[in-house]
Amino acid sequence: MLDRGNPDDYHWFCLRHVRDYNKSWNFFDGMSDDEVLKYKDDDITGHRPTWKMGSRTATIRPDHVYDDPFEFRKETENPFSGFQGDSHQNNQARKMDAKEREALATLNLTPGCTLKEIKRRHKELAKKYHPDTRGGDKQAEEILKNINQAYTHLLSCGNS
Repeated sequence: MLDRGNPDDYHWFCLRHVRDYNKSWNFFDGMSDDEVLKYKDDDITGHRPTWKMGSRTATIRPDHVYDDPFEFRKETENPFSGFQGDSHQNNQARKMDAKEREALATLNLTPGCTLKEIKRRHKELAKKYHPDTRGGDKQAEEILKNINQAYTHLLSCGNS
């Protein structure tokens, strides 16, 4: 058992004596009332520093130099680029396999669509073909499975 006063000082007790020791042990023993109140207040945030809401907002700086000792990211890569902000030309220039074209067809979407369009279409079709809205229809359940598989495949292909 570790002694709070000295972290390197251990007490070795049998189970009966451990119970007796724990009954009489007080974590706040030796602290003033102000220290106890401060400890309890700090405990709300896990004893981590806090700031007023909005005083420490993150800013995106495109000129920021990122440390990349293993050169995982090429110099020409933009760390802030993503599917949502890219233009349609970049998405259309990308090669698509047959499964990805089939997934787009399942969702009735065209190549080059945005992530927002994919999500919106998935939500629309999921509401339309959900078995609960169709009284437990097995055919609707199969259609929904295909829609979910297509959606998952599009997300895994880099359309996220």
